[in-house]
Amino acid sequence: MRRGWLKLLKFGLLVGAIVFATKGLAVRQVLWEGCAPIGLDKIADVNGKLLGRPIWLVSEKQVRQFLESEMIGELKVRRKLPCTIVIVAEPPQLVGVIAEGSEGIVVDERGRKWKKVPLSATRLPFLMLPENVPVQKCMVAVERVLKLCAREEIPVRAIWLSQFGEAAIYFSEGFWLKLGNPTALQLKLQLGKLLHQNKLIPPKSVADLSVPKVVSLWEIEQSSQQRR
Repeated sequence: MRRGWLKLLKFGLLVGAIVFATKGLAVRQVLWEGCAPIGLDKIADVNGKLLGRPIWLVSEKQVRQFLESEMIGELKVRRKLPCTIVIVAEPPQLVGVIAEGSEGIVVDERGRKWKKVPLSATRLPFLMLPENVPVQKCMVAVERVLKLCAREEIPVRAIWLSQFGEAAIYFSEGFWLKLGNPTALQLKLQLGKLLHQNKLIPPKSVADLSVPKVVSLWEIEQSSQQRR
């Protein structure tokens, strides 16, 4: 008889725990943080889907599916017990624009394509990518070039990329700087920067630095010459 009561008590505690986990720990409040451009209607729609759900069953994957059509980069979901969900949504890091006629498709660092924009309304660099290579695979080379250009303070208006990973950048002054493969890429950019600063590259031309040659000039002291 006593064992029966213990089993019944354990069963009651288990049922109570399940009810508390599902009903007592249900989502009652959703807080939003971050700078992602999400409309108020979409936020209200996601809130409606989350309110009342068990807080333990709300995941980042689930929330990202709810926000599938929105411009979301980094997304985090935090739980504040007993009943609050915090969603942190940041915008994607936009890299450039792939031209299609008079418009362009905005692309982020992961190669994901977003909305179309007029080419005259964006300052993002134009991306001229090989047709037979997925955009996602091209982003590694594009990001490498853009980061080094930013470090050297080189303004880039367009990036050309071959299927073999060779790159070239276009300046707003109207000339191309051919960089070739990633070997000694920073050195090539530094040489191109010096040529640009000294106005040694004429407009509508291509400066080919894919195989750079470095010439060093050394000053000879007069005292050493006299000794000879």
